[in-house]
This record gives sequence, structure tokens and C-alpha cells, in this order.
Amino acid sequence: MEIVPLEPGDVAEFIRFPWRVYDGDHLWVPPLIRERKAFLDPSRNPFFQHARVQLFLVRQAGRTVARLAAVINEAHDRFHREKAGFFGLFECMPGAPAAAGPLLGAAEAWLRERGATFLRGPVNLSTNDLDCGLLVEGFGSAPVFGSSYNPPYYAELLEAAGLAKCKDLLAFYRYYHPPLPPRVLRAIEASSKLMSRPPVSIRPINMRELEAEALRIASIYNEAWSDNWGFVPITDAEARRLACQLEEAILPDLSLLAEIDGQPVACFVSIPDLNQVIRPLNGRLTPWGLLSARARRRRIDTVRVALLGVTKPFRGQGIDLRLLMEIWKKRATQRLHWELAWVLEDNHAMIRILQEIGAAAYKRYRLYQKTFA
Repeated sequence: MEIVPLEPGDVAEFIRFPWRVYDGDHLWVPPLIRERKAFLDPSRNPFFQHARVQLFLVRQAGRTVARLAAVINEAHDRFHREKAGFFGLFECMPGAPAAAGPLLGAAEAWLRERGATFLRGPVNLSTNDLDCGLLVEGFGSAPVFGSSYNPPYYAELLEAAGLAKCKDLLAFYRYYHPPLPPRVLRAIEASSKLMSRPPVSIRPINMRELEAEALRIASIYNEAWSDNWGFVPITDAEARRLACQLEEAILPDLSLLAEIDGQPVACFVSIPDLNQVIRPLNGRLTPWGLLSARARRRRIDTVRVALLGVTKPFRGQGIDLRLLMEIWKKRATQRLHWELAWVLEDNHAMIRILQEIGAAAYKRYRLYQKTFA
């Protein structure tokens, strides 16, 4: 076996490799090649402004059998005051399980040389990206947009290489039926009485000012999530990039901002399951593919809730319930299913809320870790 570290611009084989791993898997969603190139381009992805990434391939008899990215995220280290090493974008052919150990060993060596004291992943490439963790439960359904997907045998490969469970992330799903339980509706109605102290205004995201709205959402995220395990602040440049990416995806009527005296204090952000549109494109967005994608977009029946949070000074005032009520009113005429992901396994308060509204955990993603001697 040959471990091959790639140069920054040499990503074509790295990007195309998953097509071989998932050949014949009808649930896998081929990523858009153009988007993956931009994602791995240091000049176009602002993540690289505070991170170093090394891509690796494993070749056997001249043929690629595995891949992986090793990551030093300096923003994470500054915030958590630790020396972390991450890995992500891991893929391995089913017929080459022996490739995983040497590949993770090469990542470990690269990270150790740069001061890391442990290895954690998979993250692709940061916990601020939607697809974190290795899928370990819930293999029978297709991934919703932004969710991780992998073969079941990947967990065995990571564990055989000396990695152990660090934290689990849960995805919840709520079907169109049944309606909200009466006790939940009463709680939401009662919460509205609190909204006058202080007065809260709730409005849809303004698509004409999407970049400014993204910066407002980033400010909420950086304050509301700052105590969460694994949190890393999102930069203004990263927020602007997300705004550009989601311009055609975000649903303004189902993405809300709550403000007090003109200042953002809470948000609810949802994204349609674009995987239903992307899957048939097989990675390439041709003019004909774009036309058919627009037609399929109108038939999307699932929405992913990516963010629901309230800044710390305004928690306990029913703002989160009011956001849910506004969304519930808007979606009453739409037959939509909802995925709410991801949620930390020990975030018991959020899990109780999701269970109260009839959502059930249906997928589990695992982050692994190995502490260096």
C-alpha cells in the first residue's frame, strides 16, 4: 500500500473516489463536483483562513482504495484552549479494510507534527458544517440534505484503528401527521403572553438582504451555541459563504428571525431536502439537469431544520415556542415532513421538546476520538 499526500490543487481523484465506493448504492447522493472543488479550494473556502488541511489517498496496486482529510482547526484550538486534530471525508473500499489503519496512522503522524494531542472525527471539515459524525444507526433511509452517509462497516474500521466513541449526534424526524399535541399548543399559547415583556417581533428572512441576514444569524449562533460541546465560532467570511451557497435553497417563509428593539435574539432556519433534486444529477449540473432540477424542487416533501436557538439573555421567555408556532401556522397548508438535526445526545432539554412535538430519533451519528500517548 502507498499513502499519498495530495497537493492543494490535486483534488480530482479525491473528489471522484466515492463514486467507486457507493457503486450500486441507491441511497447514496453523489455530491456536485463543482461544489466539492470550491469546498476544498483554499482560495474560495474561508475555513482555510484559520485551518490547515492535508488530503491523503491510499493506493494499492496503483488503484485508489481509501481517502481521508486531516485537519488542524486553529479557531477550535483558540476557543477551547486545546490542541485538537481532526479527520474527515473518510471513504474506504469494502474490499480494502486494511487500508484504514495506515491511512489513519498517516493522519495521526501529520497532526502530531503540528502539535495535536488527540484525533477526533469524522468532521467534514468542521463542526460548523452540517454533516458531522459517522452514521451508526438508521441505514435504511436516504440521507437528508447536509447529512452524513456511509456504509455500516466504517465503524468497525475506525474502532479497529484504535478510535473509540467520543459523542453521539441524533437526528429526529417528524412526519406530516399527527398534529401537535393539545398540551404543546397550550404551552405555545401561554408563551405568547410573555412576548410583551419585552416586545418581540418575528419575521421571515429577507432574501433581498441575504448576506446581512446571514451575519445576523451568525451573531445568534455564536452567542446561543457558545456553551455547546464542540462549538467553534463562525466567522463573518464563513457566514457570507453560507449565504451564497443557500441563496437558492433556503425557504424564507420557513426561516425566521426574532428581534427585540431591532436586535436579533433568536432564529429558526430550515432548508429543503435538496438531495431529492441532486441525486439524479450524478455530480454534474448541466443545462438540462438544471431544468429538471428546478421541476423536481417543487416536489420536495422534506425539510431539514438546521438551526433553532435563542440567545442566553432571552431564554425562558417562550421565544423558541413562538417560533415553532409561527412555523406551524405557515406549514399547516403544506404537506411537509421534517428532519431536525443534529442534536447532541446529552442535550436533554431539546430532546424533550422534540419528543413533545411528536418527533422521534431515527438516525445516530458518532464522533470518534483517540488520545495520543
